Parts: sequence; C-alpha cells; structure tokens
Amino acid sequence: MAERMRISAQRIGLMLTAFLMITLIGVFATFAAPIPAMRGVLAERAIASAAATGDPAAMKSALAEARPLLGVTAQKTLATLTPDRAGLARAAGLVAADTKLASGLVSYRLRLLVIVIGVLAALFGIALLGIGESRPTPIIMKAPEP
Repeated sequence: MAERMRISAQRIGLMLTAFLMITLIGVFATFAAPIPAMRGVLAERAIASAAATGDPAAMKSALAEARPLLGVTAQKTLATLTPDRAGLARAAGLVAADTKLASGLVSYRLRLLVIVIGVLAALFGIALLGIGESRPTPIIMKAPEP
C-alpha cells in the first residue's frame, strides 16, 4: 500500500490563509458596492426638496449641490440645465442614469477584484502545497513483482 504524503500544519494554515483572502476581499467589497447608490440618494433628495419649495434660488443651489455627486458626462449636462422644475426633472433623470452606470462599473470592478485575488490565492496555495513537484512517488519507483 502506498504511503500517504503528509502535509504539515503550517502548509494547511497557509492554504487556509490564501482562501481567507478571497473572503476578506469579498467582505470589503460589500462596503464599496453601495457608494454610487448613496450618492444618487443624496443628489435626488437635494433635487426633490428644491422642487418642493419652488424657490429658484433653492433650485439653483440643488443643482450645484448635485454636481459633485455625478460623473463627468452628467456634470457637463447638468451645467446646461435651467433652475426650474423642468431642469430639476431632467437633473433627476441624469442622477438616476449616472447612478445606474456607476453601480454597474463598481460591480464589474468588484467582481474582477474577487476573481483576480481568487486566482492568485489558488496559485499561492498550489505553490505552498507543492502540487507541482515532479518528484516520483515510492509506488512509481517500485518494480512490478513477478
């Protein structure tokens, strides 16, 4: 019967560490995922409160307040809007579209991050466990018995 290769506790611990890296990256990614949605909520709240008052100064202030929360393209479009109810409605549409685009981008980047770290952790684990070693086992070295 073939002898079973014994793997040390240190190697098992390092292998667990490699896979725990994926878990930690995934947990930290969940904190970054809601950032675009929170920006969208803040911008929409400012726009809705300004639209409710009907004051042109408040509307202009709401448009200025929403500007840093948007992407570059939406900021350029927002700069051309008039501070009235129609302009605020268009700004609310810009916020929704920009939030959707930013959420998709964050989701893509987080998935890519988890995949890359997962592959690297698996390669790290393979290297630590020595799976790629080309040393023959005792069974292969024995000659067949007649």
